[in-house]
Formats: sequence, structure tokens, C-alpha cells
Amino acid sequence: MSLPLTHTLCPPTYIMSNLAKENENSSSSFEEECDLQKIINYPYFGTTWNKATACEFWKIAWANTDDCICGICLQLCIRRTERDKGTLYELIFKGDKEYEFKRIVLFRPFGPIMNVANENLNMAHALINIIVPLTKRVSTFQQFMQNFREVAMQQDGRIHLTVVYFGSEQMSKVKGILENISKSANFRNYTFIQLDEVFSRGKGLDVGARFWKGTNVVLFFCDVDIYFTAEFLNTCRLNTQPGKKVFYPVLFSQYNPSLIYGHHDSIPPLKQQLVIKKETGFWRDFGFGMTCQFRSDYINIGGFDLDIKGWGGEDVQLYRKYLHSNLMVIRTPVRGLFHLWHEKHCLDELTPEQYKMCIQSKAMNEASHDQLGLLVFQREIETHHRKQKANNRNM
Repeated sequence: MSLPLTHTLCPPTYIMSNLAKENENSSSSFEEECDLQKIINYPYFGTTWNKATACEFWKIAWANTDDCICGICLQLCIRRTERDKGTLYELIFKGDKEYEFKRIVLFRPFGPIMNVANENLNMAHALINIIVPLTKRVSTFQQFMQNFREVAMQQDGRIHLTVVYFGSEQMSKVKGILENISKSANFRNYTFIQLDEVFSRGKGLDVGARFWKGTNVVLFFCDVDIYFTAEFLNTCRLNTQPGKKVFYPVLFSQYNPSLIYGHHDSIPPLKQQLVIKKETGFWRDFGFGMTCQFRSDYINIGGFDLDIKGWGGEDVQLYRKYLHSNLMVIRTPVRGLFHLWHEKHCLDELTPEQYKMCIQSKAMNEASHDQLGLLVFQREIETHHRKQKANNRNM
């Protein structure tokens, strides 16, 4: 049985800041020591080399995945600690070609570091089947398809889309959007499945997964209110391996734009809203719905518990199945996966546990603690302003 492990994007900010302080008095040349082997042998792993080079590496590892130094581009850096063994570091660098990567895995037991793996990865033929369960929500699906066209069709190109639609109301509109956008981009890798049943997220994802008849494929279980980038799709590929590991990313959830930006006319375009800051959203660490795994692993684990109806619960059950299997569960925040804000309605027919989960999710989605506090005490703030103006006039 594999234990739940803690995965974090490495490095933590305090390491970067400490290295920056040490670097202030360094006279060594960064360019003199710029090669991949020295980049992986930085002091945090227990070896010694130029602090300036280490500091630059920490900066690109923490800042964003598009930055490079000396032509070496970091795609992903994950640190996982096993309490009874030590710390595993997995670094993935972009290769010379678009679909090629280099994976370096280092293990540091409670002693000297060990080199575990150094391998080249080719993702040119790594297909992802994105499965989206849906009912109604036409305008949201239109927005999803605009993102899908730009990222999956135009940038990535190694994607199959499966839409599982429940009911018949507004189905023709949804299907028309899918067909029109696919036709305009000359995209044929999609499947539309219609079920005459009440919406069930777990059932929709299960039907979509089992409908696939091709070779073993990565499944990305996705909701219609999700925005993803091309970098995330590669992260999905790089963190799944049949019979070995599944990927549970922690996505960034957007707050209500009308509360963040105020008046409707001041709300910026969507891409400008997707900034990772405490004022704009939060890491959705209690959500397990978006996940990447190979189809064979999903089938072998037994899939979703289809007895769970309505909203919530089925994703946690699947996550627990993986935790109690021999598969490694990778769970870490990712910068290229966003949950877009939308108004949430909690239905009366939900079980007490589901309803509580729904309300919790609804409360956290609106705004930060500080922003909600300002709304609660808005009258008190306005009263204070009026008193200040009156005092200024009397002076």
C-alpha cells in the first residue's frame, strides 16, 4: 500500500530568498558554471557549487515554467518527502525538440544524495482524451471551446475531446458549438455521447472513459468551467505512467470577478484575470475532481462509485482508491489549470454531507477573507468616511 505523500513545487520561497542573500557578496561568474549537470548539483541537494548559479536556478524554478537559463528550460520541478525514507526530487527539462523532455530523478535519503534516473522522454505521440460531462450551460461550453480551440487544437494537437451530455434540453446548441468550432479548425478528434439520464458527473466520466476503443490513453477528467494551458497538458502527460502513477493537480480557483474588480465595466478580459495572487483566487486543495491517469489504471482500479448521485463525493472515493493501491499519487499545485468562477446553486435533493460540501465550496469561491470582511463592514466603513468628511469641513 502506498502512503499519501506530500508533493510540492520546488523550491520553497525561503530557499530562494536565502540564496539571494548569500549571492549578494558573491564574485563568481554565473556564465562560467552554466551547464545542466551543475544546475542539478545545487547546494540544496547537499553538494557545493556557485551560489549565483543556484540562485538563478531557484528563480526560474519558482517563477514560471517558461523561463530558461543558458538554453536550459525547466518544465516542472516536484519535491516529495517520504517520512521514513527521505526526499525525492523530480526535475523535467524541455528537450531540443517540441515534444521531447529530459527527466532527472534524484533521491536524498537521510544521508548523501542518490541519482535515481536520468532519461530522455518523447511525448510526440502521447494522446490525451479530455472527458467533459455536461448538461445545459451553453454559454459556459462556448467559453470552454474557445479555450480548447486555442490550446488543444492550435497549440498542442495531441488531444481527443469526449463530451458526455445528459438530457436533451439545449443539446442541439451544445452539439452545434462543438461541430462548428471543430470544423473551423479542421479538428476531427472528438466524440459526442448523449445520455437520457439525470446528470451524474461520475457516470458521465465513467461512460466517456469506457467508450474509448483505441490504444491505452491518458484520461484528463475535466469540468466545463476549467481553463487550462498547453503547459498543463504536458504536465499531465509527464506525471502519468501506466501501472505506476496518476496525477492529481491542485488547481487555482478564481474569485468572483465582480467582487474583485468592482463595477462590471472594469472587469478585464479573461486571460488578464488569470493571475495567481491571493486577491484573485485560492489554491483549491480540497478538490479532487480534475485528474490525469491512464485509462488502464482507471479501469483496473474499478472506476467511480456510480451509486453516488448528484454533486460531489465520487472524486474523493476514486482518489482514496488510488491511495490504497500500489500506484503513486502525484498531487501538487500547477500554474496552468484554473477553475473559472460561476454562481453555484446547492440543490435540496443533495444528501446532508453533499450539501455541506457544496456550501463550503460556494463560500470559498466568492472572495478572500479580507474582501468578504470589507463587504460585511461596508456600512461601518461608509459611516467612518462620512464622519471624516464632516470633521474636515468643521476644521
